[in-house]
Parts: sequence; structure tokens; C-alpha cells
Amino acid sequence: MTDPPGSNLHCNNYSALSINVTFFMIILYAAIKISHGANVKPQTEKYQPDYRYYHNLTRAIADATDLIKRYGSFLFRDDEYQSRSGKSQVNFRVFNSSQEPNKLRSRILLAYGEHAREFFPIESMFYFMRNLTAGLDTEQEGRPGRSFSQWVLNNFDIYVIGLANPDGKDFIEKSKNYCWRGTGTGVDINRNFDWNYGGNGSSKDPQDDEYRGPYAFSEPETNVFQYLAETVKFDAFVSFHSGVRHIYIPYADSKSKQLHRIPENQHHMVNLAKRMVNASPSRQFEMGMAYELNGYVADGTSFDYMAGVAKVPFSFAIEMWGAKDHVGSSCFDEFNPPSEELEEELALVHPLYVELLLYLFQWKSEQNKVEVSENRNAEFILHRTKKDYETDNKQEEEMLESTPQHPTSFSESHLMYALFSMVAALCVVLGARHVCFLMRKKRIVSLKSLSSTFSLFKS
Repeated sequence: MTDPPGSNLHCNNYSALSINVTFFMIILYAAIKISHGANVKPQTEKYQPDYRYYHNLTRAIADATDLIKRYGSFLFRDDEYQSRSGKSQVNFRVFNSSQEPNKLRSRILLAYGEHAREFFPIESMFYFMRNLTAGLDTEQEGRPGRSFSQWVLNNFDIYVIGLANPDGKDFIEKSKNYCWRGTGTGVDINRNFDWNYGGNGSSKDPQDDEYRGPYAFSEPETNVFQYLAETVKFDAFVSFHSGVRHIYIPYADSKSKQLHRIPENQHHMVNLAKRMVNASPSRQFEMGMAYELNGYVADGTSFDYMAGVAKVPFSFAIEMWGAKDHVGSSCFDEFNPPSEELEEELALVHPLYVELLLYLFQWKSEQNKVEVSENRNAEFILHRTKKDYETDNKQEEEMLESTPQHPTSFSESHLMYALFSMVAALCVVLGARHVCFLMRKKRIVSLKSLSSTFSLFKS
């Protein structure tokens, strides 16, 4: 039986088409894996870290230890939580221990080094701490740096996870694989948090660099985040990263993108993000909702967990540095500046911290005023009502004699007194807020003037 004319040509065309489609799918899959996540072998790097400038794991732990010992009245180390292999995560707390516990202080949690290949955030932590503590040295007495350091210590309670993923950093130093971002066992701890854990913005494949681990909070490295979130009522959380210059507002997960979910404190978060975006004019940042600003979703992240579960009013992920128009498969230069440019880049992004602290101070002051005002209103009304009962007792008795008794209701007179008191209190509060607003404007100018000195102050 002979084949129809041209049938071989059609078969050959179909075979060629099939091969082309298969080849295209392979290339597409590889591209997706490279862009979305796959632990790759060490690449040819354009440059590597010079550890005279960058901290290796040993020096990072040693320098943090020395800093905490030197300023032991203000820095307090906590080694209760460690990595899977028992390495220090450099957890410590910064506050003025000589003061009584004060709920007026803003409580902040700062996290660095979740991804092993991102060296820059850890260096930023050391830069921030050196600047802050240098103002406490004896020779700084009476100088602006001293004043700002004392202002920070008196008004903030800062918790620091300085080296969230020490095993991953150790792996990079030993393997020279600067594309590695997971823990020593390959888990991306920034996909291991219990917020939409297991979604499409993570991977169940242990070979993928977005491997989320077997279950939420399976990794010892994330335990300290969970513990602090459950035991401390934080006002702000920031997870620092590098790779681009972005300031992310929650949420980043796939479900939130589907639901168009927004955080509860979006208005203030956007305002603060705008302040930080403009903090470094020569290093412009982009800002926005993570699932909108990114070309991908990320499930199980630390800052989504802090916003959605822990209900922290301000929760950000900040990408502090990124190579402009990066091309190629090299990794270290994508996430970290050249060693000789490190100090300059750290100084340029440092104003982010100043804007963060200034805004939180203002916001916390407003929150405390509202709380105090509400308490004073309640006290005023109670006091005024009691006074009315005492001074108008005779009139009240006469009214009660002529009015049927209703044990569960107020008399019209009492209601009028209460309403009058509330109106009077409202007027007092509105007037006071206006005066405080004018005073606050002057105070903020003073603080900003002081902070500009701090931004330039170097140890």
C-alpha cells in the first residue's frame, strides 16, 4: 500500500515541529528554573569578597561579640537560639537598661542575613551599630553624635537578628558557591514561615533554591523569629536583603495577590516607605506592594508573617543594594558591591535607618497621645460625674422622689451631664492636639537637624 502523495513531507514537518516545541519547552523550563530558583553550581564570578572589607563568619561573630562587650550597658546578647549546626545567629538587644520599662518606647525587630549570598545587609548592620555606639564613647560627650545615640537608646528598644543564616554563610565560604542562598541543608528560611506556607511562591524540591522545608518553622533558624513575635509586641519589623533597590510592603504571597489583600496599616507603611525612598537621593529606591512590584510571588516570608500573623503595624522587606543592569550567571556581583566600594555604598544607604527611626518616633508619640487622651477623657467624665452627684445631691433626691425608679437606667440629668462632659473633653483634646501639632513640627525639625549630623557621623 503506497502512502498518499506528500505524506512523508507532512510527517517530517510534524517531527521537526515536535522537536522544536520540545527544545523550546526545555529552554523555557531552564529559564524559569534559573530566574525562579534552582541551586546552581559555583559560577565564574566577576569578583569575589575581599575579607579585609567584608566579614567572614568567624570575624562577624567575633566583631559582634566585641561590640556587645564594649557597650555592655546598652547591648545585650542572647544565644538561646542558634542554627541547625549550633552556630550563633548573633541575636542581641539594644536599649537603655538604666531606664524603667517604658511602653512609650518603639520596639523594633531588624533581621539580616536570611539569604547566604546576600553579604551586604550584614555589613549594613555592622555599619549601623558602629555609628550608633560610637556616639556613646566618652570623647563624644556634648557632641551631636552623642545626643542622637542617647535619643535612640531612650526612645527605642531594638532587637537584632544579625546573622539569621550562619550555616549558609559557612557553606559559601567553604564551597565558593556565591549563588547559594539557603541554609547548610538548602532550605530557604524566607519561605519557611507560617503565612501561606506551601504556596506556589516556594518549592517542595530540596534542590530548588526556594525550597521551603518539610513544614512551617521546620528550621531552627526561624525559631527565634517565631519566639520574638509571640513574646514581644513589636511596632516594626524589617527584613534586609540585597539584589535590587526595592522597599516592599506586605504582601508577597500568591494568595494575597489573588485576593488583592492589603495590610491593615497600609497608609502609614506607604508614608514611611516614601520617606525611606527619598532618604538617599543618589541611591533611588522603588517601593510598593511586594506582589505588584515583583515579577513573582513569594510564600512563607518573614515580613508577611510579621504583618499577617504577628500583626506588627510596620513590616517591610528592604532590598538595600543591587547591580545596575546585571547580566550573566555570576552571583556575588549581583547582590554585593565590589569590596573597595563597600564603605561608600553603606554610607549612602545608611539614611534609611534615620528615616525609619524618626517616623516611628513620631508615629509612636501620636499613638501614645491618643491612648493618654482616651484615658484622660474617661477619667474626666468619671470625675465630673462623681462631682455632679456630690454637689447636686439635693436636686437629685428631689428628682428621684418625683420620678419612677428604674435601676438599670440613667436619669436625663445624668445623661446631660455625661454628654456635656464628653463635649467639653473633646474640645480640650482637639485644642491640645492642635497645640501639640504646632509644637511637634518644631521638634521634628530639631530631630531632623540632629539626625543629619548622625548620618554623616562615622566611627
